[in-house]
Amino acid sequence: MISQTLTYDDRRALPRLRRLGWSVLWIIWQILRLPVLAVLLVLEPFVSLILTAFGLLGIGVALILKFSGDLPHFPFWLMMAFSVGAILLLMAYHALISIFSR
Repeated sequence: MISQTLTYDDRRALPRLRRLGWSVLWIIWQILRLPVLAVLLVLEPFVSLILTAFGLLGIGVALILKFSGDLPHFPFWLMMAFSVGAILLLMAYHALISIFSR
């Protein structure tokens, strides 16, 4: 089912009870959305700093240890997966902020 945004004229054509229901749902969404968005925005600098540091430093350390030859059994791919996962988690966090800011 594809959801479509209703225009003003389409909303006026809906029955009064249905409009009231949509209005109540919209108010509930705003009541839930705004506090969650506030928390996400307050935590955003810390989350960005930590996840970016894990991602970039993890990739750098993994490459240095892989090509230096100091550790013969270094888990290179595990470290790379962890670092890429941190960057992907940061992308998901920003997508979540985008969803709640609409």
